[in-house]
Amino acid sequence: MSAVSQISLMDLFKVGSHRGNKKQKLNPKLRTFVYGSKQGLSLIDLAMMQDSLARVEELLYNLGKTRKQILIVGTQKHVQGKVRELAAAMGAKGMPFINQRWLGGTLTNWATVKKTLKTLEKNEKILENAEFFETLSRNEQLGITRETDKLRQIFGGLVDLRSNRPGAVLVLDGENNHVAIQEADVMGIPTVSLLNTASVSLPKKLDYAIVCNNNSKKLVDLLSERFVEAYNRGLGDAVEVSPAVQQNNQGTPGANPRPSYNNNNNQFRRN
Repeated sequence: MSAVSQISLMDLFKVGSHRGNKKQKLNPKLRTFVYGSKQGLSLIDLAMMQDSLARVEELLYNLGKTRKQILIVGTQKHVQGKVRELAAAMGAKGMPFINQRWLGGTLTNWATVKKTLKTLEKNEKILENAEFFETLSRNEQLGITRETDKLRQIFGGLVDLRSNRPGAVLVLDGENNHVAIQEADVMGIPTVSLLNTASVSLPKKLDYAIVCNNNSKKLVDLLSERFVEAYNRGLGDAVEVSPAVQQNNQGTPGANPRPSYNNNNNQFRRN
């Protein structure tokens, strides 16, 4: 990866990255990422968060360099707008996203999702064709309009998703989208997830998990900037490939394998 300055511990501290949830709610599998507690709250190890972010940036750089898509997910109110902004800023044409509700089977039942997306595409073409639309009855017009509005709200961000195997799934509120994380695991797709210390449903591997105070809007903004910068830098270094290769090249980027950060790996514990 081309040289880039590592985010400073002070930058992370200023936006409250270190503030975890109540220590009684700490997920034991995330204990490695916590160095202590204060006033009943877990305190997140910012040095480990710094390392986690560096690994995520390397992943995103490689995804950009190989022109792979990232599915961006975040449905809590404080991240819904950021998901849309992040998707629009990443890559030349933006990224697919979900910021309303993750429907079970979005990745694992792709055939059904594709049919729904085709229905949305068909309805939008009808709405764009004013001459034809006016020939429909009032009830038909209302039915198409209402169905299209509903589909746009839930599936509008997925219309450009090329397949159910994007290069990664990026979840800004991991504790709120455990089904998305589970489906990515089933499909063997790397999951970049912002987790708090009380998150229950975790990716099988925590290589690209960032344990942080993801309720901090300032932190989410800061991390999003880094994500966009890393991916777009990789895109700038991308080698031109044929459209056929781009279409089929949806797997994990060819980065060097890295060890998993899990609770059974003692070499990553603080002494």
